[in-house]
Amino acid sequence: MRDAACGAAIVGAVLLQPALAAETDAGSEPTPVVREIVFEGNDTTRAQTLRREIAVRVGAPTSPRQLEASRQAIQDLGLFKQVSVRTEPLADGVRVVFRVVERYYLLPLPRVDAKSDGRYAYGAQLRWDNVWGLNHDLRVIWLEEDQKQQNVGRESQYSASYSIPFIGGSPYGLSVYGGYSTRPVDNDDGSTYTETFHDLGFTVSRRLGGSVPPSQGWRLTLGLDYNVQDTAGAAAPPAYGTAWSPSVALRYRDWHYRIYSDVGDLFKLGYSFASENLGSDYHYGRIDSSYARFMPIGSTDHQTLHFIASGGWYFGGPQPVHPFGLGGSDALRGYEVNFREGDAFWLLQLEFARPLYTPWPWLRGVVILESGNVSRQAEQFWFDSAHTSLGVGLRVRFKNFVNFELEAGYAIPLSGGGGRVFASRV
Repeated sequence: MRDAACGAAIVGAVLLQPALAAETDAGSEPTPVVREIVFEGNDTTRAQTLRREIAVRVGAPTSPRQLEASRQAIQDLGLFKQVSVRTEPLADGVRVVFRVVERYYLLPLPRVDAKSDGRYAYGAQLRWDNVWGLNHDLRVIWLEEDQKQQNVGRESQYSASYSIPFIGGSPYGLSVYGGYSTRPVDNDDGSTYTETFHDLGFTVSRRLGGSVPPSQGWRLTLGLDYNVQDTAGAAAPPAYGTAWSPSVALRYRDWHYRIYSDVGDLFKLGYSFASENLGSDYHYGRIDSSYARFMPIGSTDHQTLHFIASGGWYFGGPQPVHPFGLGGSDALRGYEVNFREGDAFWLLQLEFARPLYTPWPWLRGVVILESGNVSRQAEQFWFDSAHTSLGVGLRVRFKNFVNFELEAGYAIPLSGGGGRVFASRV
């Protein structure tokens, strides 16, 4: 934060040079005309990816405030561990230079996930952020995972996805994905069968309005998912079959990346469904909603307060399917994993995070208060009888990698009972 403030001060000093002054508004500082925009340090990232986000334009006047907003817009992409801006005087205006320090984008990794609630996974992952320098992302994952679900054994998962936020500079985006998984399941009488899932789908999104930067603001998403559940074995129950699921979602993003913390607002409201009249073997309707607000608190850098609210409703569908669960290292950390499962849920989370040692902003202490509940049936959704937990822990953010933060701590249920250690990737 101090680097950003110094950069803004230097920019202001340069812009105020009389030799560079162009048109001025009454009572305001001179606003020199931009004659050239240059990007430095972007060995992978293409200039068009950066230029799309900034408000500075060649041939138009600029100001320290506009330059700082453009610098922050580039940083908000989350692709860089440092972004700075400076101006260089020209005979008839200024050259604006944005300098970035890139992260590691291609990571072929072994993957080991071990959570304190007993869930674990191991496998391999190919993670490629900023593909072709265009802010696309690719994920290819193989996992052997134990979710600690009752009567369900270790699951083998294979999945891949590719996401394009803007197609050819247009306001449209595209994501495609596919997956396959198989797992053993025990019947109540002790017999076993195999359950498999096939999933394939895509979403098309469009930015709403002409906001700058375009990565912020409202976005509408339409999608189609093809899902098949099958069973095999002498003791296997009938399979659910196939579901073709159209979906629609409305999203809002005003999210700002501060290297070691984030501030802003995120919102999502989505609806998906399947119908026997549209080629599915069963019908269902599902609503998912979430809202997050992260706010800076006080004068300490990276000291933030987070409010997160989420909820979901699922109507119809195969009788044994209950898609929502609370408890474990991600939600209601003081309770065992998936201690409540059902067709509707609500969850409220309040977090306070603060650096523990000023020279180490990547290490923050966090206090987490959570309250929520799950209803077995969506029609029985209620807000009373809440389950609440309180936790304290540490969060470590690795600035050399895109979107990588780890959390560990201890939480207790406020309704009574013993506490538990939690650990996971945020």
